[in-house]
Amino acid sequence: MSIKNKIEAFPVLFKSNEVKQMYSSIEYFDLKVANNVPHGDFKSTLKDAYSHRLIPEYFTLNLRDSSLKSKVIPQYNWGYSILLHTSDSIEGYMNRQFNSKKRNIFTRYVKRLESCFNISYKMFHGDISKIDYDSIMESLRHMITRRFEERNELHKNLHEWDYLVEHTYAEIINNKASLFVIYNEEEPIEISLNYHFDKILFSYISSYNIDYSKFGLGHVEIYKQVEWCANNDYILFEMGVGGMDYKRRWSNNIYRYNHYVTYKNLSIKSKYKAKLLITKIKIKEYLKSKGVNEIHSKYNKYFTKKSNLQSNITLSEIKVTHDLNVTNFEEIQQHTINTYSFLKKHIYNFLYTTKGHLNDVKIYKHNKENSFLIKGEKSYQKVICNT
Repeated sequence: MSIKNKIEAFPVLFKSNEVKQMYSSIEYFDLKVANNVPHGDFKSTLKDAYSHRLIPEYFTLNLRDSSLKSKVIPQYNWGYSILLHTSDSIEGYMNRQFNSKKRNIFTRYVKRLESCFNISYKMFHGDISKIDYDSIMESLRHMITRRFEERNELHKNLHEWDYLVEHTYAEIINNKASLFVIYNEEEPIEISLNYHFDKILFSYISSYNIDYSKFGLGHVEIYKQVEWCANNDYILFEMGVGGMDYKRRWSNNIYRYNHYVTYKNLSIKSKYKAKLLITKIKIKEYLKSKGVNEIHSKYNKYFTKKSNLQSNITLSEIKVTHDLNVTNFEEIQQHTINTYSFLKKHIYNFLYTTKGHLNDVKIYKHNKENSFLIKGEKSYQKVICNT
């Protein structure tokens, strides 16, 4: 099986020639997408049985030919998405989905991020330079690697990274994919790689700079992408399989996936192969329902020692600046702050707490001790590096 067939994204699957030939149309939420391809003599090239997994249950795949038959097997996987009304807005969805307390939490993330940094948002859909594309994809890979190293886990999509980098650029130019980026000045701090299918935006891979973790960038990304969907007449923001907590909070359309097995109904050989495949799939789904597939990951988590890369850091309480004495401290210029990159997370956490702006922050290093000062307009904090 090729890498392409391993990508678990229904927009990619539905673009394949075999799906277009076998299914005349795809229906979802009273909408129909026709597969307008020449019929031709596709029967002569058909295999005995086809397996298409992780099809959202809100999709109906209509067979093109009466000689074909599909068996639909419910999977023990759940998907999460945001279903919008026609002529909806982000404010309208937020009002329906959340009470005032939760709305304030999510909108505060957006406002706090924009008040602490010079933030901009960019959706690359149909137009992006190859230089920008390569740079953004490399930033995304770095964010994923760093975030999952912190969690001592492996990201399921890194094995296909070379394929994604090679093929996604053309998809963006052809309006079939997009990159949504949150920038602090010129620095990407959150990136989402999306696929587009009719009126659906599918967020396939996203990650963020963990130095900004205090600001809830995952929530900001969803907020801004749902806003984009509403402004561009999309009805569904798809977050895909997997029950992460943030997905549950945002979703108003939680569904199961189906596994389609399609075969030639008039062929005994095809029926036999399809029956074997269906039995295998049902056994696999039964085992998943009993949690057998989770044993390996739980085993690894139990025996994996979690790292604490900044356990040698001690933070003082945040104090007002009139108590500050900078004797024996030397100011670090902003353009050299990358030399002390471990400080960035503490600087950004300080900004989140004090509601200050990065432009108003000064950093000092002690001439003798291994300690630093983070100074804002009205407050400061001491960072001590323990040896």
